[in-house]
Amino acid sequence: MLNYIHGILIHKNPMKAVVETASGIAFELMIPISTYEVLPETGKDCLLYTHLQISQDDIRLYGFATQAECELYKNLNRISGVGPKIALSIISTLPIPTFVRAIEKGEEALLTKIPGIGSKSAQRLIIELKGKLLHLLEYEVSEGKMLKEDIIMEVESALQALGFNPKEVRRELSLLGEEAGKMPTEQLIKEIIRRIYQRSR
Repeated sequence: MLNYIHGILIHKNPMKAVVETASGIAFELMIPISTYEVLPETGKDCLLYTHLQISQDDIRLYGFATQAECELYKNLNRISGVGPKIALSIISTLPIPTFVRAIEKGEEALLTKIPGIGSKSAQRLIIELKGKLLHLLEYEVSEGKMLKEDIIMEVESALQALGFNPKEVRRELSLLGEEAGKMPTEQLIKEIIRRIYQRSR
């Protein structure tokens, strides 16, 4: 199965990209807007993580700027009632850490702001995905660098000295989002410990 495509970007728009590989084959890929926004100029080198989707009457290739986007797309496609169009809409609308937090905290109102997602769909997403997307935060360490890197390192070092896993620490920092930026470092460390213990129960 295709994992990624590497080549020259021949064409792009907010819905699709065309990448020509060294073999001279050009692949058309459906993409989310979040991927479109970070694509290079046409004629430049480009790498997209891929998912090949085969249905009864169609075969389409989907491309993503990051592994996290690609993994999220695959997870969304396993949910009844969420097809490729809505999956791309979700990825296009919310940054991955924001979406994961919305699922974990049950923020139905935020999810219904996504085009194509109503109240029932939001509830289904929360029920089906809660606890299953946290690994994506290993790719997406923090949203918009809400914390300075030196504070992240200080929190990580302190908790690592206490025996905590750095990946778990970064995941909880990402889930905290804007709240993390408002806390003194000491309080932040205590909050991360509380959350890790709460999650392990």
